[in-house]
Amino acid sequence: MKNSNKPIEHSLAVDELEGLLAQVQDQQRLLQQQLDYEHHAMLGLAKRLWVQQEQERAYFARELHDDIGQQLIALRAQIDALQNPQLHQIQEGLLHVIESTRNLSRIMYPTILFDLGLERALAWLNRQLLEPTKVRLNINYDLSIELPNAVNLLIFRVAQETFVNSVKHAQARQIDLAISETSQGIAINVKDDGVGFDAQSIELGIGLQSLKDRALACGATLDIKSKPEQGCEISLLLPYQQLSELGDL
Repeated sequence: MKNSNKPIEHSLAVDELEGLLAQVQDQQRLLQQQLDYEHHAMLGLAKRLWVQQEQERAYFARELHDDIGQQLIALRAQIDALQNPQLHQIQEGLLHVIESTRNLSRIMYPTILFDLGLERALAWLNRQLLEPTKVRLNINYDLSIELPNAVNLLIFRVAQETFVNSVKHAQARQIDLAISETSQGIAINVKDDGVGFDAQSIELGIGLQSLKDRALACGATLDIKSKPEQGCEISLLLPYQQLSELGDL
């Protein structure tokens, strides 16, 4: 009797284990589905926040140009009407402030990007940020497809942030910017010859962290490579399927 019962007990134990394993696998699938849902929800929220941020920049850019800029121009006209040579320095200062206000407005919301395209906008950004500091820029622009406005703006912001970092922190003398089509998607690579930093141990500043957040919101991957005295290289890859999803702003 004992011998005949053992196989039955063993069989029941196996059935129970298989049932428990099936329950665990079902729970894993449910958890994975929940994680995927929350991940997509987070990406959607991040994208909406990015779009909202750009819309706010556009609003403040218009305020700078239409309100403050026009007031400065009116003030300069009043000073010109006085025809007082002693006010020449004030006139020159006002001209500088007016031009700075215009440039700030254009950087906050680069209408040149939407009017003339990405390549012309990057050349303008070079004139504004790099040429005054004697930093040399080499651009390799190799795109055969037309990109949506949101993608162009993403690339513009990547260039803007890396240019500022290279000038303010890296003490770079040269920056190489490459934009190309790969088998995986649109690739942006920015490399400078500055002082570099230990990318593995140093916490990213607000600018670079915002780039990573923006890349995540757009479904892109951002990689930062740097070592002390070996410059910094920032690479962004935007998969082709994200182009249509981003669309226009």
